Amino acid sequence: MEIIAHRGYSAERPENTIASFDLAVNSGFPLIELDTHLTLDKIPVVMHDSDVDRTTNGTGPINSLTLEEIKKLDAGSWFDVAYSNQQVPTLEEILIRYKNRAHIFIEIKSNEEALLETVGELLIEQGWIDPLEKQTYTEIPVPGVSLISFLPDQIVRAKEIIPGAAMHGFLMIEPSNDAIEFCLDNQIKGFLPYIGMMQQEIVNKAIGNQLFV
Repeated sequence: MEIIAHRGYSAERPENTIASFDLAVNSGFPLIELDTHLTLDKIPVVMHDSDVDRTTNGTGPINSLTLEEIKKLDAGSWFDVAYSNQQVPTLEEILIRYKNRAHIFIEIKSNEEALLETVGELLIEQGWIDPLEKQTYTEIPVPGVSLISFLPDQIVRAKEIIPGAAMHGFLMIEPSNDAIEFCLDNQIKGFLPYIGMMQQEIVNKAIGNQLFV
């Protein structure tokens, strides 16, 4: 069993911030999950929601704001005023900060093909993947990177655009036989249902088909 820090150490720090990821990695949890969206000027930033309303002092969809506008926002005070200095990080900042220190699970949050292309370019530029190497998943390496999404078309595209990721994973609320078949048909190694909806029979079938659950 692997423990993955969801949005960083988000029980103790504001989610998807440097403070949250630092605490996770420094506490011995080098497997971290984050979410990414594109800004108006096509920069991948790290945030779960499609708008900035819940986790910053700003308002509006991420894709309607420039990076400069987003960087002015307070991304910590909603959690605790002690973290008022936290900004919304860019994916590039995360890749630089945790290089050789973590395995990052990047959730692709929108159907924009430009998001995948930009993420792929950053992973190559920052030395996280080899553009000529196609990974064969056997374990979760540290350092390393995996791509995950609730969007089936995007995770298939991710496998084509970014084949060098350690794993490509399909997120879902409820596991099903159809989801297993989708993963097998598209050579998607990660079968990632919501833990509260786990069904032992289907989980056993997924594991029996060499899927990572």
